[in-house]
Amino acid sequence: MYEELIQKIDERIEAARADVAAMTIDLVNIKSVEEDPLPGAPFGAGPRKVLDRVMEMGKDIGLHAVDYNVGVVSIAMEDAEPDLGIWIHGDVVPEGVGWIYEPYNAVEYKGCVIGRGVTDNKGQFAAAYHVLKIFKELNIELNYNPAIYVGSNEESGMKDLLGMPGNPDAKGFLNVCTPPKISFVPDTSFPAGCMGKGALRLLVRSKTPLKNFTFIAGQDEAPGRATAVFPPQANFPETLPECNIEKREDGSIVVTADSPPVHGTRPDPNGNMITKLSAALLEYCDMSDSERTVMEFFKRTSKDVYGTLMGLEVINEEMGNLTVFSKRADFDDDYPALYLDIRYPIDITWPEIKEKVEAAAAEFDFEIAGVYRGANPYKMEPNPEIMDTLCRASEDVLCEKKKPFCVTGNAYGHYLPNAYAFGMNGNLPPEDFPKGHGGAHGIDEAVSLDRLDIAMRIYARALLALNDVELCGSEPLEIRACQRDRLCPIEK
Repeated sequence: MYEELIQKIDERIEAARADVAAMTIDLVNIKSVEEDPLPGAPFGAGPRKVLDRVMEMGKDIGLHAVDYNVGVVSIAMEDAEPDLGIWIHGDVVPEGVGWIYEPYNAVEYKGCVIGRGVTDNKGQFAAAYHVLKIFKELNIELNYNPAIYVGSNEESGMKDLLGMPGNPDAKGFLNVCTPPKISFVPDTSFPAGCMGKGALRLLVRSKTPLKNFTFIAGQDEAPGRATAVFPPQANFPETLPECNIEKREDGSIVVTADSPPVHGTRPDPNGNMITKLSAALLEYCDMSDSERTVMEFFKRTSKDVYGTLMGLEVINEEMGNLTVFSKRADFDDDYPALYLDIRYPIDITWPEIKEKVEAAAAEFDFEIAGVYRGANPYKMEPNPEIMDTLCRASEDVLCEKKKPFCVTGNAYGHYLPNAYAFGMNGNLPPEDFPKGHGGAHGIDEAVSLDRLDIAMRIYARALLALNDVELCGSEPLEIRACQRDRLCPIEK
């Protein structure tokens, strides 16, 4: 009986491929980068449009839609409190420049959908939605009430969960609503995860100004570009390795270096655009001693992705090593600054990281000018029946056995109680894509329809198997919810 049902589900999943692609395109074409708050739209008009569209889609197939009026909505199988939540985010990071395709005019190409947010996180919504739709069509009765929750601020602070002081439309889901008994966060991979790294962003600024040129990098409009601007009288070579040089009408000289934009959890050990530009300027340009010190700090730090030079090297086989991503350089009142995005396991605390960075930066006459604390690292004791069910569902479809993993990026699972990272990462660009294109948060972001197909099959098996499992967690609500107190803005 079970095998017959699985066959019917798989047949419907295969038949839904075109609909999954169409729904992903529909959602991607809503630009949902965070904007200024509006009444009823605490994170801007675009993210709100996604929530409205989600509720409309849910109602179309008989799902019960709820707007929690905090920037989060849900669509559930039954008109009752959900027992299981599948947490998706409808907001996206800024698109940047360098796209071959249009970021908000998504297209299907060689088995993929291309557009901003296809794999982070809108393709996952289309996949989860169609699983529930198939269950509805086949009249599959469950002993629990699953729901898809969609938030609108995962990419820029998770204020949809935690709240935004002073904004009555952003009270925060965890402050005013009851989470489901267990949650799945598909913004990851398979089989399942029950731990996550912490996140800390440090703004490190030079005490000495740069007077003869400016240097910026990693801006929202160009996340993979570093730019230095020199005055017309600068003594400058005609060419620089791995850099472009152009003269503006006013005679100023603009030097740029590019590297593929990457997710903050996966910095390149070879460095990035900041490494390229600072190294070229150091080798080929005349600079004062203080300017050379600034560029030397930029060069070394942007390549030191494991924090070795700062005494931050932390090795954790289970959770993964600490990583440092030099994601952005700013130029504020002649003072150059570098943003460090640090992801760390439970072996070290954020004050210890701050202290070590402060000491290392001081040797180059830099100081910490701002601290942004994201979620703490966590490692929960999972319900063994639930974890086993998720891993078996993954193994049944993928035909390979993997160990539970650690989430490296901050996600909803860092804050929700009894939350399991559970797959659906569909990122697999076409083979003919240029290097650096197709990744999550990158240019020409791509989601593989084959991977979404696989994810739907795994989810369907897991949802069926959970019918025989008591959906209760191993941690009380207050353990994970205490993460709310760990999020704070830049401290100066």
